[in-house]
Amino acid sequence: MSYSEHFVINNSLRPGDAIMLKKKFFGMFDHFTVYLGREEYTNRPVFAANYTNGVTILTDKEVNHFLQTLEPTKIDRFNWTNHQRDLAVQRAFTYKDSKNYNLIFNNCEHYKNFVQIGRKYSRQVNTASNTLLLSGGTAVVAGLASKNSKVAGWGLFALALGALAKLAADQD
Repeated sequence: MSYSEHFVINNSLRPGDAIMLKKKFFGMFDHFTVYLGREEYTNRPVFAANYTNGVTILTDKEVNHFLQTLEPTKIDRFNWTNHQRDLAVQRAFTYKDSKNYNLIFNNCEHYKNFVQIGRKYSRQVNTASNTLLLSGGTAVVAGLASKNSKVAGWGLFALALGALAKLAADQD
């Protein structure tokens, strides 16, 4: 039995559940993969993720690699009706093979939330945008107070990036 099979059974995964994975040492970003159920003919667990190659149905080898090299830290359970669960799995397949991955505008967390709640949202991008907005605003105020146009300019740049990231975090 594969590592992914054990993981599904030991964690009582149901279609639509998402697994949050972290790099085992100093992981800066969370990575998400979504469990979609079992393949009809082989009964193997099916997982999907949006990462550098776009939205992909992961092979057993890829799932086993993720689960063994990254640390599963949380399972986001899909807590809705069975009908809504079926719709979530259908949503997951609508982006299968799309090649539009982007760390800021369309990452694995955007995809996970699109599958689970029908909304492209990334908490990680939202947190980064808040940090940029706060540091940019602080730099603008400090630059203006000290009459340092470079600091104020960099602050305005950070504010603009923060505003762009805020739009990217919640696309609906």
